[in-house]
Amino acid sequence: MRLIDANGVQQGVVNIDQALYLAFESELDLVLVNASSNPPVAKIIDYGKYRYAQEKQESKQKAKSKGTETKEIRLSLKIDEHDLAFKTKQAERFIKDGDKVKLGIKLIGREMMFQNKVRQLVDDFCQRSGAQVESPVERMGNRFSVIIVGKKDSKK
Repeated sequence: MRLIDANGVQQGVVNIDQALYLAFESELDLVLVNASSNPPVAKIIDYGKYRYAQEKQESKQKAKSKGTETKEIRLSLKIDEHDLAFKTKQAERFIKDGDKVKLGIKLIGREMMFQNKVRQLVDDFCQRSGAQVESPVERMGNRFSVIIVGKKDSKK
């Protein structure tokens, strides 16, 4: 096996007994780095420090990566023009940041007769915000919800 010592200097090709002896002598661990190469590569390192550095690097990468979130915007059938414009701007900002937007519409009392207006409101909202419906409108009792996302460019 090809051996790399604790200082990063290659010791050349040695047998496994000699590599284990050198690791024991330096009070460190012998770690197989690349088993698929010919000859296999092993390194003499402090395995605890090595694992700690790996975990720290993984946590940094995990902290930097941002998954998509689902933001919720609530609407009603009696929403005023200015309020609709404000919520549209909010949705545009969320979509621009790469998030999905869930529109929640609650119908109260006799508003349940106007369920077709929910679809009109969703279509109008999508046109204003430049978004598209990802999933169809779902009804749960007197609440309607739909998820919208940014339009995908047809250019490649």
